[in-house]
Amino acid sequence: MAEKKAAAKDGGVILKPIEDWKKLHKVGGAVFEGLKAANGWRNGKQVAEKEFEAAKDAFIHGAADGR
Repeated sequence: MAEKKAAAKDGGVILKPIEDWKKLHKVGGAVFEGLKAANGWRNGKQVAEKEFEAAKDAFIHGAADGR
């Protein structure tokens, strides 16, 4: 139900909690916590799949020292 409201409200883009995307994309716990910290996300944050994937790729392939 929440997905339908978000889709209608956001022009067809489905927003889901980041925990749902974590399960769908099989992201490990440590990576997920780092991803949340790097993006300032809290549990329950709703994002589009493309936004989650872009943030995940940037985090995984980014420099370890943050540069």
